[in-house]
Amino acid sequence: MLAKRLLIPAAVLLPLACSSEASDGAGVGGDIGDDALIVPEDLSVTALPGGNGVLNVIALTLRKGPTSTELYAALRNDGDVPACHAALAVELYDRAQQSLAAGINGLLTQHFYRLTDGSGAIAACVGPGDVTMAAVTDLPSDIVIEDVGYVVYRCPYFALDVIPIDGLTISQVKTVTGGSGTAYTGTLLNGLDVAVSDPSATVFSVNRVGRPLGVAIASGTAQIPPGGSWVFETSPVDAPGPGHAAYPAAAIAAR
Repeated sequence: MLAKRLLIPAAVLLPLACSSEASDGAGVGGDIGDDALIVPEDLSVTALPGGNGVLNVIALTLRKGPTSTELYAALRNDGDVPACHAALAVELYDRAQQSLAAGINGLLTQHFYRLTDGSGAIAACVGPGDVTMAAVTDLPSDIVIEDVGYVVYRCPYFALDVIPIDGLTISQVKTVTGGSGTAYTGTLLNGLDVAVSDPSATVFSVNRVGRPLGVAIASGTAQIPPGGSWVFETSPVDAPGPGHAAYPAAAIAAR
């Protein structure tokens, strides 16, 4: 992911945590069916105590995948500062509050920023009002979903002095159905002023209220110059939905 490839000097990093607007009861809101924001709907989702950051979980799916237990989450930046190079760490507990498993993965972004320290470094940040998503797809396969009562999460990120810039964008996303299932095609555009390489596109299928259901990924080895583009087709998604959310990534090409 771009958030891990575009590194900045460690001396300027200030780790923070995230907060939660998920309840201690039966998930966020009382929706059921395709409008559910938390699935399973009786799952309690809370932030690790002591967190006071800007990221709030707004939707979450915990389900069995083809080879492992999978967790998909959508978070929103409800603060007034960007959350840069963010990650989502989760721990699952049973109803007796015994730990079952833990996992971590990066939060994806559609917006990019430049540090104001004169270094010219680029940061992938979740800006105020932005929705970000993450997929933790390597949880143990033997977890019984019905036994999971609690998901506790935290979101490490960095508070940086940055300004927004044109970055990578994804457009013209369409679903394609073939013998292997439903995949996505689209175009990744490089709006940066530098070339990028090893592009990728992560596309989440979502339900009608934006809860992520599954994920599909496309990756390439092309180098994309400033203003250039890359046409992609993802792997199949095993849980298609009526909508999608797409996130670009790439590495800064060597100069």
